[in-house]
Amino acid sequence: MVILFSVTSAFAKRGPDVTTKVLKVFHDAFPEVKQTTWYNFDNYYEVFFKTDETSSCRIDYSPDGTVLSTTRYYSGENLSPVIRAKINEKYPGKDIFGVTEVSDSDKVAYHIVLQDSKYWYNIEADATGSSRLEKKLVKS
Repeated sequence: MVILFSVTSAFAKRGPDVTTKVLKVFHDAFPEVKQTTWYNFDNYYEVFFKTDETSSCRIDYSPDGTVLSTTRYYSGENLSPVIRAKINEKYPGKDIFGVTEVSDSDKVAYHIVLQDSKYWYNIEADATGSSRLEKKLVKS
């Protein structure tokens, strides 16, 4: 899982016209985050930041500072224990390569990439650990 990351400071440089309200909401929720990259879209702002060496996060904000959605990228070790146990039970012998967790006001979905010596498996799981195979790809 390759994640490109460019670094700017959340408050030394506001980024592409990010409102003071959005910056305040972000800083109040994540005072420990110092390195961010901001994006300005037509009707929302997005911030990207690393939470540690193996995980990162994207948060989409409305112009008034309301969180619209979050996307987290991390390794299998950080996956919820109940989901991890159910994935390991349903797909024995597969290693968790990476997790993309997407949440909005309606739900949380986990897009999990598993691997073995021959294949990549794209799995979608919900917060209860219920999962389904989306794609199986041959490793080259």
